[in-house]
Amino acid sequence: MKGKIIFVILLVALLVNVIPCLANVDPILLDEPNDNVFGCNNDIFIELMEMPTIGKSTSGRTAAENYMYFKTEILFLADTKWTALDKNSFLLKYIDQDGKEELYPLDYAITMLTNLKNGWNTLSDPLFFTSLSTINLVFDVVPTAKEGWTLLFRPTERGKDSPYCEVEIPLTVI
Repeated sequence: MKGKIIFVILLVALLVNVIPCLANVDPILLDEPNDNVFGCNNDIFIELMEMPTIGKSTSGRTAAENYMYFKTEILFLADTKWTALDKNSFLLKYIDQDGKEELYPLDYAITMLTNLKNGWNTLSDPLFFTSLSTINLVFDVVPTAKEGWTLLFRPTERGKDSPYCEVEIPLTVI
């Protein structure tokens, strides 16, 4: 009986040391279901943290037409360090009811302003193994339609020409 009690105490002591390690495992990989998590070669993951919104203003700035904005988390698990993400890593694609496709680049200035105001990471922050970045993305868009939107996530290291991969993420606009 005494041996069992000592065994249980040792087991509990060992588990107490193991449990805090789970805190270092990023929730982006543990979320269930993972409908909003999209992987890129098992090295870079992006999760949509909120549904995109279309509006005339964000972060105290007013759009010429409209802004589409939403929050993401990016988990970087590649073995190499990146200087930063290039602004061309994000592109919005809109396909209207007639099948006409339009592309909208990231509004880099408003994206950076929004992230700095919220104290989040910016696109100029370096990425290294196990980096987790919360980044609000802002795009200047013309249409206000709720359907037909896709985020093209093409993570590219700043200063490089070609993307690491490309992931198409369907968007549901609120």
